[in-house]
Amino acid sequence: MALQNGDIKMPTAAYGIIGLGNMGFPMAQNLLSKLPTGSTLMVCEIVKSTLDKFTAETKGQVEVGGNPKEVAERCDIIITMLPLGKHVKEVFCNETTGLLSAEKAGRERIFIECSTIDVPTSLEMEKAVEASGLGRFAGVPVSGGPTGAKAATLTFMAGGPDDLLAQIKPIVMTMGATFFNCGGSGAGLMTKQINNYLSGICMLGTAEAMNLGIRCGLDPKTLAGVINASTGRSYNSIDQNPVKGISPNSSANRDFEGGFDISLCVGVLRMAVGLGRETGTNLPLSEGLVKTYEAASQDKRCIGKDCRSVYKFVADIE
Repeated sequence: MALQNGDIKMPTAAYGIIGLGNMGFPMAQNLLSKLPTGSTLMVCEIVKSTLDKFTAETKGQVEVGGNPKEVAERCDIIITMLPLGKHVKEVFCNETTGLLSAEKAGRERIFIECSTIDVPTSLEMEKAVEASGLGRFAGVPVSGGPTGAKAATLTFMAGGPDDLLAQIKPIVMTMGATFFNCGGSGAGLMTKQINNYLSGICMLGTAEAMNLGIRCGLDPKTLAGVINASTGRSYNSIDQNPVKGISPNSSANRDFEGGFDISLCVGVLRMAVGLGRETGTNLPLSEGLVKTYEAASQDKRCIGKDCRSVYKFVADIE
């Protein structure tokens, strides 16, 4: 594998993806479909049913890694897409099966960490990779949800050295449509958390507005049409309106199954509020926002569902 500074081409290499959840599953499929000739893909997933589903449904040659260590020993470029910081730590740092327990083998790997986790954990993993001598690390979280992952229209927010991000860009763009160099280490995650904070505000506002309109006797489709042609419009009102039947691709049309789990959403909102505390930033909407999502995440109507199920909690409907 030849990876030179400033190289803007996707390299012929052995690729690995760890984590085949709602995001990682379609991301891996899109990556595989666009690999350069001579490249390979290895996947690693602890849920056997998910792994079996992936290998059965995915066109192309796929290798299966028994654990992260095996992936690191056989792959040059490794992408991780995991739910929480504790999972990322386990995948990287487990002394027996972790990525960093692999042999150096005289080559440099690139670790592309796409999970949405707290900044301190990401920086800790970066230092651990550097100390291991196995390669280089960049935090590159994504936005766009499962719909964007399936359509390969994700937005990647990267943080790290410019030369490393230049190498990473053509790789992740097989799975997305937009790439931002957000700055140094941790900058991508900070950007992601701030974006999710704003998205949470827009979603909650949309849920409140739609519920208010319905209770006033307004036709929800007409109300949504006015909002989306006026100053109240947002991605959540246009593409993910929480009222069933308004947005074709909205999770509301499948009873909020799949998507960005509301409990994970709460975690990211807390991270964003933590950035506010650390920087002394006034976030006047944060208290009510987090409390509402926290309460909804514990409500039986929302548990395990997409974060936009907060509408059920706000509207008090089944």
